[in-house]
Amino acid sequence: MELTMYYYSATGNSLHVTKTIATMIDGSKLTAIPALNRETTVTPRTQNIGLIFPMHYFGLPPMLEEFVNKLDLTSVDYIFAIVTCGDHHFGSCLHELGKILLKKDKKLAAGFYVDMISSYVPLFPLPSLERRQKLLAKADKTIQKIAAVLSKQEQAIATEYFWFPCSKINQYWKKRLLPKTDRKFSVADTCTACGCCEKVCPASNIRLVGGKPIWRHHCQECLACFHFCPEQSIEFGSRTRGRERYHHPEITATDIIKSKSDPQ
Repeated sequence: MELTMYYYSATGNSLHVTKTIATMIDGSKLTAIPALNRETTVTPRTQNIGLIFPMHYFGLPPMLEEFVNKLDLTSVDYIFAIVTCGDHHFGSCLHELGKILLKKDKKLAAGFYVDMISSYVPLFPLPSLERRQKLLAKADKTIQKIAAVLSKQEQAIATEYFWFPCSKINQYWKKRLLPKTDRKFSVADTCTACGCCEKVCPASNIRLVGGKPIWRHHCQECLACFHFCPEQSIEFGSRTRGRERYHHPEITATDIIKSKSDPQ
């Protein structure tokens, strides 16, 4: 099965899913969505494609939506999506993605959610290490089941409860909150100007100016900069101070950085 998997990953959950699926389906090619941000049209070279990405504010991340809109799907037959999210999800990703595909005369053949670890610590602190390990072990079993479905090119769409209000929340966030969200970031004096925040940002929204990061107001609110800062010098709002940072234990900052510059 020749398969191209397009992924967007900030703290490693979606990249881990993508890499794991690739080990289970021969002929898989991994392509990082941030590495294609400057392209105006993307034409897949395989008839089967997958979209793997995190849920943002109960719906599609802006980067994912923009990417799908510029996909040329003329020669694509089978499309699936895998959404990574925190435990006990509610979302509208599959409904909204399905709408975009219908405008291109295509349909979403299969769609799944994988409950992992929510990296949005401004809302809730991370669960205990033991709890995280259990959640990720359960997620790996879910990924194996998904790979079995995909290898047979079966039809399967996860049920999205309360998708309509979730979609409205996501739209409000994109239009009203997201344009000014990166004003919430602050940097402590412990910053060493290592540039990790600039390198991991999937939206290329950060630049070092005078040895300090500056956010340039096209943020995805993915919090990659917050979580991967080696000195934990970056805060987001008033509730993250002292809270533990997170990235998938099998994914490093180097993995995220490499994927931005090398679509693979």
